Amino acid sequence: MLKTEDALNQGTQSGLPGLLPSKKQTEKLSDLKDEDRCPWCPADGDTYKELWVACFRCHTWYHTECAKVDDIQRYAKWCCDACQKLGYKHTMQPPRRASKRAHATTDYAAIQEGRPPDPLGRWEKYMEHCSSLKNCVRRVEGKYWTTDWLANDPEALSAPSMVSSLTDEKGAVTIQGMRVPPRSTSIRDIAQKVGMETQVEVIDVRTQMSSSSWTLEDWVAYFETPASQREKVLNVISLEVSGTPMESMICAPAMVRENDWVERDWPANKKPVCEDARKWPKVQRYVLMGVQGAFTDFHIDFAASSVYYHVVWGRKVFLFAPPTPANLSAYRAWTCSSRQEAEWLGDALHDLSRAEIQTGETMLIPSGWIHAVHTPQDTLVIGGNFLTDYSIPMQWRLEEMEIATKVPRKFRFPHLMRLAWYVAYGWTQRLQKQSAPPTILCNLPHLLRRLQRECENMLEVDAQGQKTLKARRSTESVPYDCIPDPNSLLETLQSLLEITPRKRQRT
Repeated sequence: MLKTEDALNQGTQSGLPGLLPSKKQTEKLSDLKDEDRCPWCPADGDTYKELWVACFRCHTWYHTECAKVDDIQRYAKWCCDACQKLGYKHTMQPPRRASKRAHATTDYAAIQEGRPPDPLGRWEKYMEHCSSLKNCVRRVEGKYWTTDWLANDPEALSAPSMVSSLTDEKGAVTIQGMRVPPRSTSIRDIAQKVGMETQVEVIDVRTQMSSSSWTLEDWVAYFETPASQREKVLNVISLEVSGTPMESMICAPAMVRENDWVERDWPANKKPVCEDARKWPKVQRYVLMGVQGAFTDFHIDFAASSVYYHVVWGRKVFLFAPPTPANLSAYRAWTCSSRQEAEWLGDALHDLSRAEIQTGETMLIPSGWIHAVHTPQDTLVIGGNFLTDYSIPMQWRLEEMEIATKVPRKFRFPHLMRLAWYVAYGWTQRLQKQSAPPTILCNLPHLLRRLQRECENMLEVDAQGQKTLKARRSTESVPYDCIPDPNSLLETLQSLLEITPRKRQRT
């Protein structure tokens, strides 16, 4: 779901402009000295531009603004200046033929590459095959979605949970602190709130490739087209609306906000407005707009973040698998496979289950759960990602997997290590005043050890005695304004963790 779906829709055709990289491209991207920097950006320039384009030949990513690419949709393949000097050229998209109806096509290139020629049909068959799977989702009353529930119920995060809807417009208020758009909200309403000219990343479901050249005005025109007349099945899963007028319409459940690392520990004065959104983890308010037939393949949300997910209107079907060692091993092997598109991961997962979520219902997906999503009808969803103290071991395990499988930094949880430092700082303050639930106290040593490793990374040098890229990144991730001495902070946290259990026993 949400942002991580972008990261895991990478196993696709290579070389198309403005699209997510294939697995081979991902490996090359991660070999760059700093894949977060556009090679054409000036050294002191703004690196926080939103739109990127990849050269089909060398797989290097550039800002569309730096590359002077105004309309990426015009290109079938885009080529950088360096590769053009070697004789490679852009390939432009052929003009569209006027048509009043959808045409079935055979993807012969896909057949030659060993990929299913009809991914949409394949997914329909998979979902039909899975229709009899058990439902693992626990249904609970909204009043139980509280911080006390997380702290005291050992089963709270053992599986996805769902709060049912009521029949009226105010169904979501049964969940404490939650605010969502009314069911009468249209896609046009959202575009007008956020801004018709706002650029949005759109995924072509058939190819699982994305384009950043769409505006919300374009998207409204597409979404309002009758399903029978849509030439493609498209999906929007990464529109984050914090800092826009729509922010006031979306508020996560209080249980989420009270335990969300970003909400709780990232300083409020360091959450800039939307134009500086790349400078903080802006993942709390996503708007997802999927049309009938859309799907997202199996994935785990970035850094194993948990997810809250509310259907404003429509319906979604989820396939879930628990994050057991065997399932995570199968998932990792599948994400690295060159035949990812042709292989159905569901065959390798145990305890696979199915769940439907409908209009007005809200779901909580715990950390690390592997899931795929199908959209049987046009659907509007709001949701967000969050990291918590209850899932620290799984969150670090997924971070390690993302590094090992060379997921580019731009597709991982933003500013994860800086956030971890803020969390450590927050706990040194809190533990001096009060204790914490036993489940959290058991997990905080994992945070401590991960940050101790960061301190070790800061000392890494190359053969010339210069700090390595890893060392520079680890050093730059520390918020020195509140943590002038990282090692001292960790020593304090370690001491507090050693004495806190004894303090609790005496009370």
